Amino acid sequence: MTLGRYLSRTIVLATLMAVIVAMIAAPALALPSISSDAFLAVEGCGCHSGFIETWRDSMHAKALTDPLYQYKLDEAKAATDGALGPYCEACHAPVAVMAGEMMEGATLSPQGGEGVACDFCHQVTGRTDPIGNTSVVITPDGVKRAQWDNARSPVHETEYSPFHETAEFCGSCHNVNHPVNGLALESTYTEWKNGPYAADGIVCQDCHMTPGPGVTKPNPGVAAGGGPQRDHVYTMTFAGGNVALGDSALAEERLQAAAELELNAPTIVEKGQSAEVTVKITNVGAGHYLPTGLTEVRQMWLEVVATTTDGEQAIVGRHDFGSILQDSEGRSPVEPWEAVSFAVDDRIPPKESVEDAFELTMPESGEVELSAVLYYRSASEEMADAAGVEVPTTTMASVSQAIYGSQDIADEANTDSNGGSGSSTMLLVFAVGGLVLAGLLLVLIVSRRRSRAS
Repeated sequence: MTLGRYLSRTIVLATLMAVIVAMIAAPALALPSISSDAFLAVEGCGCHSGFIETWRDSMHAKALTDPLYQYKLDEAKAATDGALGPYCEACHAPVAVMAGEMMEGATLSPQGGEGVACDFCHQVTGRTDPIGNTSVVITPDGVKRAQWDNARSPVHETEYSPFHETAEFCGSCHNVNHPVNGLALESTYTEWKNGPYAADGIVCQDCHMTPGPGVTKPNPGVAAGGGPQRDHVYTMTFAGGNVALGDSALAEERLQAAAELELNAPTIVEKGQSAEVTVKITNVGAGHYLPTGLTEVRQMWLEVVATTTDGEQAIVGRHDFGSILQDSEGRSPVEPWEAVSFAVDDRIPPKESVEDAFELTMPESGEVELSAVLYYRSASEEMADAAGVEVPTTTMASVSQAIYGSQDIADEANTDSNGGSGSSTMLLVFAVGGLVLAGLLLVLIVSRRRSRAS
C-alpha cells in the first residue's frame, strides 16, 4: 500500500469513528438506548401465527444472520477498526443495538437476535430527517401500531398509524447514506420517490407485502385469530430478489415480472457478413431501479448468444448493469466505506428502457438461434463461496430469433420445421378431399331415399 493510500484510509477511519460516536450520542440521529425487555419476541405474537410463518422466510427475519451480510460486515469492521459495526447493525439488528447487545462480550437476547421483527416495526411512531440509516422514531410503550383505525385486542393496546402506510416507513432503512460524506450508497427509497410509482400513489408495501408481483390488491383476510375479516391484509413476506436466502418462489416471481426484452435483428445475414442487433430492456415491474440496493454486490447482466444448428455457442455481447464506486482520488472500484462518488451507474429506472447494440457475424453454417437473456444474482460467485452460501442465477427474461445466411436456407429451415412441404401438403389434400367425397356420398344417399319414398 502506498503512503498516500495509507493516509487516505487513516483519514477515512478517523472521520468514521468521530461521526459514529456523534451519531450514538445524538438521539435525533440514531436509535435510542432501550432494553430488549421493551419488545416481545416473535413467539409472543402467537395470535398472528399466519404472519409469523411468512415472516420466518423473509429477509427481515434473516437480516442479522444472512451470511452474505455477515461476510460484508466483517470486511467493513476489519477495514474501519470496528467503526462501521453500529452503522450497519442499526438496520439489521435494531433491538440488539438499542439494548447494547452488539457490544463485545454482551449476550444476545431472543428479541435482539430476531433481526427486524414484529414488535420493533409496530412500535415505530415516525421518522427523522434525513431519511435513511435507521431514521425512525420509536416509542416502546407497548402500544402496537398499524394501518387500521378500528383494531382491538384483549392482549395489548392498539393505535392507528398513518406512517405505517407510507413508503417513508420503509425508506428509513432502505436508504443508506455514507456516514462521512453523505453519498447515497443505497437509494431504493429515493429511486421510488423520484419515479412514476410515487406519482401514482403506489408505495413499497403495495408490491412487497402482497401475494404476487406488482400491486396485488385486494388481499382479504384476518390479521389475528378471531379477528374481523379485512378487505385487505398486507403479508409479512417483504419479498424482494433474494432467491438464495429469502422465499425463493416469491423472489423468482418478482424478478421474472420486473423486466421485458425486445430483440431486433435482421432475418437474413449472409455467411461471413456482420449485422447489428439490438436488445431493448424495459423496467416494467419494479418501482425502483434495476438492480437496486447495494449494487456493488448484486448482479444483473444481459447476455446475447448465437447458437448454431450443431449446438456451438458464441457470445455476441454482454452488458453488466449496476454501479461502480470510486474514492477521492478517482480509483475504482472501491469498497462502500472508501467511496465518495460513483464512477458508473447504468441501472434502469422504473418504466424506462435502455438499448444495447451488438455485432453478429454469421458463421459458415448459415443458421443461428440468437438469444438475449437477462440474468440476476444476489452476489457474485466469489462472494457467495467466501460466505459459504449457494446463490443461484435467475433468468429474469429472455427472447430469441432465428437468423439465416440466405433466403434459401431460411425457406429450407421453415420447410423442415413444418415436417416437409410434400408430405404435409399431400396429407392436407387427402384429408380435405376425403371430407368432400364423404359429403357428396351422403347427399347422394339421402336424395335417392327421398326419390324412392316419393
